[in-house]
Order: sequence, then C-alpha cells, then structure tokens
Amino acid sequence: MNFVKVRIPSCVGGGNNPWAAGVSPHEAGMVEYSAELRERCLPFLEEREARVLLQGMAPVALSAGEDLFGLEDPADCLYLLVSGRIAVRKRTGFGNRMQVVALLDPGAPIGEGGLLNGQSRGATLTAVSESHLLVLSRQGFNELAATNPEITFQLLKWLLERVSLRLRKSSERLAQIL
Repeated sequence: MNFVKVRIPSCVGGGNNPWAAGVSPHEAGMVEYSAELRERCLPFLEEREARVLLQGMAPVALSAGEDLFGLEDPADCLYLLVSGRIAVRKRTGFGNRMQVVALLDPGAPIGEGGLLNGQSRGATLTAVSESHLLVLSRQGFNELAATNPEITFQLLKWLLERVSLRLRKSSERLAQIL
C-alpha cells in the first residue's frame, strides 16, 4: 500500500486526505485489504465488511515531528493508526505550554469526533515516529451509513467501546493524582 504525504487544511476539501487534494485514488494508492491490516485496525469487522470500509478510506503518511492536526482545527474525519506512534498534546493552562497526555499506538482510532457535525479538534496530534494512517472523511462516513448501515453500526459500536475505555483510563489517572 502506498501512503501519500499531502499537507492541506482539512479532510473535506483538504487535510491529509489525498483525494480531497485533487489526487486520484490511483495516484494516492488505494487502500488494499490485508488480513494484517484488518486484524490491526478493523478487528471488529469480517473480511467482506473490512473490504467495503477500506474502499472509502485513503492512506496518509506523516514524518516524525509532523502534526496530524492542531488544537481547534476543524474536525471532519476519522483516522486509524496503521503504524508508528502519535502523541496527543493538550494545553496545560500555563500560557501556551503543551503537555503530552497520551501516546497512541497502531490500531488506535484518532479524531472520532470528526464524524460528527460542527466539531473542532480538542488537542494537537504529532507523529512521534514515521506514521501511516487511514482516513475516513465525514462525507465517506455518511455514504457508508446510507449504503451499509450494518458496517456503520459495527464501526460506531467499536468507536464507542474505545472512547469509553479512554474515558475510564483518564478517570483512573485523575483519581490517582487527586
């Protein structure tokens, strides 16, 4: 699979989505199915379902130190981390200082709020090492929901489980600090 480096403002009409930059899926490198990719990023789907979802996704590549998106950027897509590592940085409340609050590993969903209307990014995400991701735009998600509601349900169920786990871990860390 070819991962394309594209830097433009946001997923819809921009962002790291090569299709939105006027790059054809062929030039961008279609996301090809593999059992390893499904196991790592889409373990909640059967092979047929994973193939359908991957058809609507595009590959993204980041170099170490490169931001995926910044705090308050428009949120209009979901990313799945295929390889590498991404740091989640938030403001500390002391001026413009930022603190790493999480490190995301392969298989992690990123920016799931981007599938909802009117959201903005709540953190700055930066590649710690060379990273490869898959992106699903809000438009692609809406098309998936219209044509494959059962796959959409499985995706949302998995995302809710992941968000719930992150919230529980954050609450546990906060309780230890207090």
